[in-house]
Amino acid sequence: MKGLKITLWVCAIFFLLSFICIPLPWQTFTTWSNQLGVQIPTAEPWTLFWVRMLFATYGMIGVFFVILARNPLKYGEMLLLAAYGLLLLGVFLLIGGIHYSLPFITYIVKVIIFFILGALILLFRKEAIQENNA
Repeated sequence: MKGLKITLWVCAIFFLLSFICIPLPWQTFTTWSNQLGVQIPTAEPWTLFWVRMLFATYGMIGVFFVILARNPLKYGEMLLLAAYGLLLLGVFLLIGGIHYSLPFITYIVKVIIFFILGALILLFRKEAIQENNA
């Protein structure tokens, strides 16, 4: 159970950090992107809106993980959603990164993190259920 809670809290913090990015100036995003070798679009209102909504969405996923982390066994089936969601997100990032010919470093770290965290949730969920039933 302890491993499951730690993994869920790591996920929560990882996603909640996205809330910090919402108010950052656009220049910060362009600087980060340029350092990674990605040309970022100009600061059109549509682009600004969707990038900030993306960070808000990631932050809300963090809230979901906080709810799960507080009492994981209460939300048994939602743990499967969280685990498979992380694995699927990793696949989407991998396919998207390859499809759009992004520099490997811009997506591979997150892909690996999502695969590891998703697998750990599945593993620890099974152990926690066995502990609870014993």
